[in-house]
Amino acid sequence: MLRPAGGTPSISYPPGGWSWGLELEQYGFAGSEQRVTTPERVSAEGGRVSYAWDSILEEWYENDTRGLEHGYTLSNRPSRNEQQATSPLTLTLTVRGELRPDVTGDGRGVRFLDENGAVVLTYMGLTVLDADGRELEASFVVLVDGGDRLLLSVDERGARYPLVIDPIAQLAYLKASNTDANDYFSRSVAVSGDTVVVGADYEASNTTGVNGNQADNSAGSSGAVYVFVRSGMSWSQEAYLKASNTDTNDHFGFSVAVSGDTVVVGAWGEASGVNGNQIDNSAFQAGAAYVFVRSGTSWSQEAYLKASNTDASDWFGTSVAVLGGTLVVGAPGEDSNATGVNGNQGDNSASKAGAAYVFVRSGTSWSQQAYLKPSSTDANDRFGGSVAVSGDTVVVGAAGDDSSATGVNGNQGDNSVSNSGAAYAFVRSGTTWSQAAYLKASNTGASDGFGLVAVSGDTVVVGALNEASNATGVNGNQGDNSAPVAGAAYVFDLDLGLGTTYCIASPNSTGFPAAISASGSASIAANDLLLRAEPVPNQPGIFFYGPQQTSVPFGNGTRCLGGQIARLDVVNATGNVMTFLVDNTSPPSAMTQITAGSTWNFQAWFRDPVAGGAFFDLSNGLSVTFGP
Repeated sequence: MLRPAGGTPSISYPPGGWSWGLELEQYGFAGSEQRVTTPERVSAEGGRVSYAWDSILEEWYENDTRGLEHGYTLSNRPSRNEQQATSPLTLTLTVRGELRPDVTGDGRGVRFLDENGAVVLTYMGLTVLDADGRELEASFVVLVDGGDRLLLSVDERGARYPLVIDPIAQLAYLKASNTDANDYFSRSVAVSGDTVVVGADYEASNTTGVNGNQADNSAGSSGAVYVFVRSGMSWSQEAYLKASNTDTNDHFGFSVAVSGDTVVVGAWGEASGVNGNQIDNSAFQAGAAYVFVRSGTSWSQEAYLKASNTDASDWFGTSVAVLGGTLVVGAPGEDSNATGVNGNQGDNSASKAGAAYVFVRSGTSWSQQAYLKPSSTDANDRFGGSVAVSGDTVVVGAAGDDSSATGVNGNQGDNSVSNSGAAYAFVRSGTTWSQAAYLKASNTGASDGFGLVAVSGDTVVVGALNEASNATGVNGNQGDNSAPVAGAAYVFDLDLGLGTTYCIASPNSTGFPAAISASGSASIAANDLLLRAEPVPNQPGIFFYGPQQTSVPFGNGTRCLGGQIARLDVVNATGNVMTFLVDNTSPPSAMTQITAGSTWNFQAWFRDPVAGGAFFDLSNGLSVTFGP
């Protein structure tokens, strides 16, 4: 939304219908208010537009998936005298258009009503923060003085400037098309672009498929999912989704995920057995997941997914995640004592240890690609209670993990901190998955439940619902546990790299130098070192290694290692990335056997016909010291 200098921000919907806008008149302390007329500076970047009214006040607007965000930043305290020292800071706003304001009971929001008294837009979540991240008391009131005007009042006593005032104009209020008591609509939510998916796992209709009969509530807690889409500023329900085998207490919709035109729904209470037979309810609460796809505006079920080791009370479908053609399903009640990837699923001696399952799509067919277990499987860890996926990375939460470790890749063997929780990161090379990181809180505590996960690229966020510190803001004091069940979130940079880089690579035909990295571990026993080089041309290449470091011109780049060189098998780069899983049990020669305590230097070589010259180039170097 753009605002002309001196104009009024406005929204109109539908064309020829109501309009709404807010215009800032003045700000400051009573008796010393500063009127605003023409901004000194207007700037725009992406979806954000800013108006600097003077040297103190900036007004800004940002349009994103949360709605239209409208806020103010005050760099310094406006002028005031001693008598005004205890007075609140105020901003006076004029309401433009046909809608009239109605302030919510807590004063932190305003509903805007049309001529019939219907709420068509809300301006909610008033939050004022000072420079220390301290939230200040703030509220709206309606001024009754011959026009619709709002007074935004802030108690800024003791605050350190700058202040940020940040409400959000909410443009939609979503409800099910068959609202009913105890449906738990919004048990789960997900969004992708202009598509929102909402789960209601206690919904009770007995229909199946898409857009069926919603009126027969004879299947209690069968569950449903609702798909909403946005067109311009208007939201509407596009689909009502039910399982293909709707049944009582399936809890379809307990978890949902969406990526483009694909929706995945988890139903942890579904009870069918194995071999795709949906009507055999012999496996109580085994769980299932359902994939729906959209063509145009029509939705249909594409797949019905079950675990490769379906068993009663596994709760498969408690969590789901999807990105493109990869989806992940968590089963925190699964009982096998396997560890790692694709281990033995048959030994159910670790009750509620949990598991996660990776499925991939080829055309319209889905198949299981991996069975994930933690590196330290234990009973009641509930691994799979939360899952997330981004590219070739999957993160799985285990809120019941008991180890006392902190940080990344700590000691998993000391189970002295009950239910502290953990998260595990897995990475894919080709079709092979391996565990890349074991994540713990920096202040691991009993019953913190660390393990609610999200991932985007290299950034992982893990929530700990029951964490008890009384800290506020970012990187506060973690040691004072005087606020039980306050909760916390932890952000990790999933730099899975091992070793030390050296030497300098030259830019290749991608425009950038190729960087080599490694994930997995440098453990001889684990044998899971995964080499990666990017960006590289989508051409054949190899990784090679040797005992010495050097810097010698070679081809279009520099050879960074020497001595007895071992060349690994040829790989073909895809997506400008080449990877290789090193097998230290099968070295190219006896002289290049990787052993505990040895240090080896790795580099990538790749063809680069577009660049000309020697038609090949190299990455920088990576030195790795191996352990037992």
